[in-house]
Amino acid sequence: MSGDKPTAAPVSALTGEFWAAVQRRELVRPVCNACGRSFFTPQVACPRCQSEDWAYQPSTGLGTVYSATVVHRPPGPEFAVPFRLGIVDLAEGWTMLANLVGGPDNRCPPIGTRVRITWIERDSRILPAFTEDGS
Repeated sequence: MSGDKPTAAPVSALTGEFWAAVQRRELVRPVCNACGRSFFTPQVACPRCQSEDWAYQPSTGLGTVYSATVVHRPPGPEFAVPFRLGIVDLAEGWTMLANLVGGPDNRCPPIGTRVRITWIERDSRILPAFTEDGS
């Protein structure tokens, strides 16, 4: 199996709209229509009120680093190491795990660093990532 080409993650009814937006280089997140909570990852019901009435809404893509690490052991052979991975608290009140790119000396940004969305390409797919916000 090590010679097999990796395949993209399956797109489901829950994630299809998210991935379609990413391919347009737009960041969206689920927002509950009942209680207003933004959440991620997409799931059938809102984690706060359990309502199934939610929709994707645009995100500014601005946030702060909650946690960051350098990954030295790849989760699969298709991943080049080392790479930086971070948990980012977004301005609209939701959290996302994504690659961290750019920055001085390719080190992890300190906790609390302001970041903004950027886009990387891997295996002909566009993926969300974050870089330090220089504004």
